[in-house]
Amino acid sequence: MTAPGETRFRPGQPILHRTPFIPENGASPPVIADVRPTVVVEDSDALVTLWLPEGTPTKRSLPLDPHQPKPWLEGEWDLVDGTWPWHTLMFMVPGQWRATWAWWMPDWEFIGWYVNLEEPLLRTPLGFDSRDLQLDVLVNPERRWQWKDDDDLTRCLDLGIISEPVARRVRAEGEAAIVDIEHGAWPFTDDMRDWRPDPDWPTPTYAHIPEDQLLAIHDEAHWANPNRL
Repeated sequence: MTAPGETRFRPGQPILHRTPFIPENGASPPVIADVRPTVVVEDSDALVTLWLPEGTPTKRSLPLDPHQPKPWLEGEWDLVDGTWPWHTLMFMVPGQWRATWAWWMPDWEFIGWYVNLEEPLLRTPLGFDSRDLQLDVLVNPERRWQWKDDDDLTRCLDLGIISEPVARRVRAEGEAAIVDIEHGAWPFTDDMRDWRPDPDWPTPTYAHIPEDQLLAIHDEAHWANPNRL
């Protein structure tokens, strides 16, 4: 849903999908940990779909110590320029604690789905922000699945970055996704393999946005409100 005064993004419009790092224990202030320029496919009450083409310039968090396990705490990582390596279609149901990505190699070989467990989307002037909750589910083209980054979630719990109630909700959301995977429910459907973007869509970028705006935390009151969880 859009709030009063907010407008929807139009299909084909470039926007930013960002990931803020928000420790629940308040150990460090919120900061942007990933920036992914995307193209809007759909923005409705029922579904937000974003297109992230291979070759898109991004910003991503990189640990100063390559052996440091996630989550990387304040002073343990830098935000660096990167290039997105896959074609990726991102589906997010407003209010749901997950995003499902369908993805392809650069030559359009379909490589399956990725369930990213995260807080519901927050609409911003630049696009959408969503806090990553570490645990993921990898799904191959035959819909065989496996958990990913269970150890990252455990470390988040140990450090107080994620609370026990939120971790339980994350696990339950992942288990709900697995039911959908095993039943071949949308978007885990075979016709997804043949999806292609509109050839007129641009390659999105963040180059035109000043860095202070690019990395600004929008609606700090939202992220500081424990009731959102």
